[in-house]
Amino acid sequence: MPLPASGRGWGGGRSAITHFALTDLTPIITVMPLASGRWAWWNNYGSVPLATCVRRAQEARLRGVIVKQGFDAARDAFARAGVVWATERYVYPDQPEAEARLLAAEIDRGAAFAVIDAEAEWEPLGPEPMQRLLAEFRRLQPRTELYACVDTRGGRNALPYQRILTDHVAGWMPMVYPQAFGQSVPNAFAAAFDGVSFNKPVLPAVQTYGGIGTTMVAQQIDEVRRRGLDGYQAYTIAHATDDEWAVIVRNAGAEEDNMPAIDDLKKLQAVAALFLQAAGCALRGAPLPEDLRAQLAYLLSAS
Repeated sequence: MPLPASGRGWGGGRSAITHFALTDLTPIITVMPLASGRWAWWNNYGSVPLATCVRRAQEARLRGVIVKQGFDAARDAFARAGVVWATERYVYPDQPEAEARLLAAEIDRGAAFAVIDAEAEWEPLGPEPMQRLLAEFRRLQPRTELYACVDTRGGRNALPYQRILTDHVAGWMPMVYPQAFGQSVPNAFAAAFDGVSFNKPVLPAVQTYGGIGTTMVAQQIDEVRRRGLDGYQAYTIAHATDDEWAVIVRNAGAEEDNMPAIDDLKKLQAVAALFLQAAGCALRGAPLPEDLRAQLAYLLSAS
């Protein structure tokens, strides 16, 4: 799905990603994912009216809003306003194929990408439920970017379900909720990031709920920048107070001042990663896939 001209964010250019179209869960390499930049989440628990949420997305020039699966009115409201939307679902391991089908159906309705929100229910289990969920989703949506929103604190990235996810998602959305987790902003980021081997872009979900306040919202955005991350999502657009959301709006203007240099850097990173994939094909004596060939041609012509 093309991004609107107003959807400015980290990596605001065209997505350059090699998808996989196999149901055997072949790993992929991802550069500049669609979820890069500034996004927000919308769920049904916030108190901010939907019309206000739509206006907030426009004022902050978000790249889009991640809408909880199954809430058609919210999805349609953002879409009518020209706001790109993606889908998210809190998934359960006792019905992995059903969860995959619900997410896949939202892609058919126009979602830009899908987010798996996998939490405590998955932690005591082996890899099979997540393997089944991924296989079913890829059967139905072989080319759609899929993301994992998970808790990476305390070595959880070593758990089987997260090890399975690591090779098969376009990016990670670690939960970084300093007030909810009883931490300072630096400590919350350190707990979620330090010592974790992310092999894909990292786009944290940052806390904008629970009356966290303007100072901590600003500190989280500053930490995203300090760590050189590809973007973030405000969790959620329907929970933040007006003053807290004003921090996100101000961030949009500051970000645009740095966009030319950021876009140039992303382009160089994309070209390098795609050439690595091309080199791998050459070493195996395999022809270049058509999508890889097209992406290289696009990036080289735009450089």
